[in-house]
Amino acid sequence: MKFDNYTLTLLHRSPLFRALEPDQFNALVDTAHLYTLNEGELLFRQGDPLTEVFVNIKGFVKLFRLTPNGDEKVVDIIAPGSSFAEAVLFMGGRQFPVHAVALKPATVVGINAAQYEQMLRSSVDLCFSMMGLISRRMHWLLNEVDRLTLHNATFRLVIWLLEMRCNDPACARVVLDVPKHVVASRLSIKPETFSRILKRLSDKHLIAVNDQHIDLLDVVALEEMVRVEI
Repeated sequence: MKFDNYTLTLLHRSPLFRALEPDQFNALVDTAHLYTLNEGELLFRQGDPLTEVFVNIKGFVKLFRLTPNGDEKVVDIIAPGSSFAEAVLFMGGRQFPVHAVALKPATVVGINAAQYEQMLRSSVDLCFSMMGLISRRMHWLLNEVDRLTLHNATFRLVIWLLEMRCNDPACARVVLDVPKHVVASRLSIKPETFSRILKRLSDKHLIAVNDQHIDLLDVVALEEMVRVEI
């Protein structure tokens, strides 16, 4: 399938493809599928056969599981340029362990899982590249476990705000690209608690909430809150 230059650039930058030879990359791209998802449209369901691994090109994709009582627990929010489902393939899984749904209109590239697995088996460099990706994800998950089990909801929200502000050191604004209740679920915070914490931080003049923007008015004080909690 033919992809535009922007899509090809994001694919090239993905850890899934960095160690590929040009002919390997082209072979995967030739058999890849482009999914254009509307807001709320499912890409796959938990338990579906794993036939593809994915790279998000545009929009946001929510990965979630349903609890026994039917509540939704957000596992991850996939931003443009990020890959997902490859860890399941790397571990020998054959079914998706989560649901995937577009939070906003999204464009996703699906890569043939069996074809990619065959390339893994024939390329040491590609395997090491994947091991590096999985190791980074593992360290991230360990940090997530620490946050969820050792720290309170205010800490989790404050550290998220500090991490999500734009890359420029002078920038102190967080853009909410996804609904607040989704962020709350991602942080394992009840929506009403999430709102109360935002209001408390606003009342202390640490942040200012303006529609889809959260301005960090006192970054130093927020960072001190995190250090004290640690």
